[in-house]
Amino acid sequence: MEVSLPTGECAELLAVEGSIATLRSPRAFAPGSPMRFTAAFEETERCYEGRAIGSKRRADQTFEVRMRFVNLRREDRDALLGAIGAETAVRTD
Repeated sequence: MEVSLPTGECAELLAVEGSIATLRSPRAFAPGSPMRFTAAFEETERCYEGRAIGSKRRADQTFEVRMRFVNLRREDRDALLGAIGAETAVRTD
């Protein structure tokens, strides 16, 4: 699922496991730094925020970024899981 970063860049949400999200991002985030992204759904957009756990450079020169959600409401998590569930509930490619 494609999401938007506050800088205007696009990232791809790869997985959501509990309170941890994994994204493919064009830039790295230092551990502990605040992260935000916006996900567009059929009828609305939802904003998500958390703290970076770490970033790892991938072979395609993007970064795999793991983040821990802050104040994640159940309906917001369910919306994400439903959106990526159509693609695949947990992707690690």
